Amino acid sequence: MKLSEEVNQTFPKYRLLAYGEGEGINIEKLKAEKFDGIPVLFIPGNSGSHKQVRSLASVALRKAIDDSEFKVHFDYFTVDFGEEYSALYGGVLQDQVKFVSHSIERILQLYKGSQGPTSVVLVGHSLGGLIAKALFTEPEFSPSLVQVIITLATPHTPVVLMDKETHDFYTKIDTFWADSRAASLSHVTLVSIGGGLRDVQVRAGLTQDTHADININSNAAASVWVSTDHQCIVWCKQLVLSINRALFDMIGPISKQITLNYELRKDIFHYHLLHPSGGKEYDPDNLHPATMTFDMNGYWSDILKRQFTFSKGHVTCNHYSMIKIAIDDPKQRFLTLDAVRMSADDWVFGCKATKVQKNTRVCEEGENLSSKTSIIPSKGTRKAIHLDLLEMKQKFGYTHIVVHTPVYTEDTRVNIDVYNPRERSISYAVPKWINFWRQFTVVEKTVQGAVFYNLSLTGIDHPWQAYVVKADPSKCMSQDEVQPHFGLAMFITPWANDATQTLLGQGENFTNSISAKLQTSRPPGSNDTTETPQVHFYLDPACTYTITVYPSIPQMMGQMIRFYAPLLLPCMVAVIILIIAFQMRRIESSQYCQSTLLTLLSAVSPVNVVLPSKMLAYLLTLGPLAAIFPKTDITILQSQGLDFGVLPIMMFFAGLGTVFLLTCLAWGTILLCGSLAHKAVMRWATRVSPHEVVAEVAVSTLSNFPSILACILIALGFATCGSLALCLGCFCYFLKLFKMYQDYLECLVKRAVGLRDDDDPSILLGVNFQFTLALLWLMSTLLNLPTLLSWSRSLPHSLPLPADPSLIHAVILCGSLSILWQNEGKPKVEKKYFSVM
Repeated sequence: MKLSEEVNQTFPKYRLLAYGEGEGINIEKLKAEKFDGIPVLFIPGNSGSHKQVRSLASVALRKAIDDSEFKVHFDYFTVDFGEEYSALYGGVLQDQVKFVSHSIERILQLYKGSQGPTSVVLVGHSLGGLIAKALFTEPEFSPSLVQVIITLATPHTPVVLMDKETHDFYTKIDTFWADSRAASLSHVTLVSIGGGLRDVQVRAGLTQDTHADININSNAAASVWVSTDHQCIVWCKQLVLSINRALFDMIGPISKQITLNYELRKDIFHYHLLHPSGGKEYDPDNLHPATMTFDMNGYWSDILKRQFTFSKGHVTCNHYSMIKIAIDDPKQRFLTLDAVRMSADDWVFGCKATKVQKNTRVCEEGENLSSKTSIIPSKGTRKAIHLDLLEMKQKFGYTHIVVHTPVYTEDTRVNIDVYNPRERSISYAVPKWINFWRQFTVVEKTVQGAVFYNLSLTGIDHPWQAYVVKADPSKCMSQDEVQPHFGLAMFITPWANDATQTLLGQGENFTNSISAKLQTSRPPGSNDTTETPQVHFYLDPACTYTITVYPSIPQMMGQMIRFYAPLLLPCMVAVIILIIAFQMRRIESSQYCQSTLLTLLSAVSPVNVVLPSKMLAYLLTLGPLAAIFPKTDITILQSQGLDFGVLPIMMFFAGLGTVFLLTCLAWGTILLCGSLAHKAVMRWATRVSPHEVVAEVAVSTLSNFPSILACILIALGFATCGSLALCLGCFCYFLKLFKMYQDYLECLVKRAVGLRDDDDPSILLGVNFQFTLALLWLMSTLLNLPTLLSWSRSLPHSLPLPADPSLIHAVILCGSLSILWQNEGKPKVEKKYFSVM
């Protein structure tokens, strides 16, 4: 799409595009930039492509052709950010926000006439959803230009803050929305959809937005019921269909644009994503008529059993099954109906008066209860409804519940279960600490013919907890049905719109188990106000089940990685700093430096870090200190409900183990690849110098005069980016270590052949000390590597980074080489308690 010259010069890397497919008049209009539909702008996220709009746009195009022959349609636009790493480098986020703001203005300019759109629907994937929210923070952006925002796998809470720019960006958005949500942003419908368990990049809890009208995961969304990975969420067919159905239902009948009714838009999203009780379209006026006049000449039957199943196939007249409400019997206080392959939207009614006609009890008119229906996962249309019969009788005056099977219904099965809720609602306190694979039986045997059980799992309060709930069919009666019936288990987290499901059946293809673990942590202080996690069982009434619970060690480890992996890097840095501290203390006291591995195994302990850090974090939350210093990680974890007693100790030991592996790997790299790297450097130096001797002198000069190398690296950092200087400095550091270790081996060989009497202890001292410093340099390089990736993406456009957060690190570390590499890298001890490196 053509943009103004000023915008093109300001943002040469970015483009605005429109989606189209096929050929004919529609494509010609698109090429001529003539649009007459409803504009939707797709915003890609971190390293995202503008091509990701295809799934949403293609489905919308076909739906418009099928529904209205393209008379009412959506025009999909998208922006191309050049696949920037916006999650790794926050310096590009503000530029993306400004470009999207210009793009929205340009899109609306494409529509001419008084009936043209006045707003644009925004769909943001990953950080694209955050860009959509950040638009409103721009002073010149009018909030009225956006009515609907749909975010897909957007981390509304950051996964990890890589730089100050990202931190400031999040803070700015959160502050603005908190202050303006009830005022200038009250008209915006915000829907956040997460990917669930399969999204390993942005876990479900981070996609929850306190300002959103609806927060939901794809595995809990009605008619979707599957978890998606971070990229798949934009082309998941079930989710794409649900989003497009919701958008088409928002089109006003007169304006042919998105309705300005905020409550209606919210209800439409609620219907399509949370609680669809009927068909694929939301029509509140005709969806569930308040009453229905029954066919007196239909087939009527009284259901007298508490547990009963009936099947209807090739129905030639209306069938009505009446369930009498008998509240005097405590065993008949609750009703669950499980209807399989029930195509009718209106199928459950309350009857207040009955009469006898032709020796059959009938009901003339029923009040519609079908809006209470929930569509649950299954192979085919499956609906369930739970009714409190005591409430139905006392509050509404119903005498019977009527199940209606319309004429021409094909192969419908309805399971009826009348029961005492106390017998079916079971509470089980899960063990908080590991019991290995010990299995606990919760229900020895379910009631014969039972359809529904509700298992409340008290004690699941922390994200690291993970259990497996299993429902084994122990005895099943033979069935003559052509299509087998399956049970269903659903793990539900009450404080989040989150649910995972699994089918229950017989045979090797069914595990009959479901994982009970949190994707969103329990909000702090909600123990008394929020229900505990639950497992809902929809059982096959032909079977009896044994329900068991047991801890899952592998899934617990997976939960720890999913929630706490970002804490590993700072813990590793803390371990390395402790190693350096103990080595310096040993140098001061005995003029000897232990190796990194020996120091790690003999001296480093969590006592040196965990307790002091806890005390410091507590002090920083008191009085004026809280306003001066930023929040610590411990404080943030506690506010998010992610902290538990032994977490710091566990993470410290995880960091210690990782440093151990990293040390072994680094030594292996030096021993195995050091010679190859040295030869490669010499080969390169020989190419740029006239003689091999000159190249050798040049390389040795950089090693023997570290101040020269420091100046070169710092200059390189200013000319390119600091992260590149850190990477080259890290490479030089390990070449230096290889040369020092080579000198140490030569010393050992000379002593072995009698060329010298004893070893030079300063060589080994220098190797051990410099190796630990090299590990610290390596960690700093890894933490700043995202900046290098972002800089490399800007190279084709010859544009500098808006800000370089790695530059200050590069200047400090590269400048320190002139001190650390003096005396050939060997610490020179002049006094017992004083050392000069």
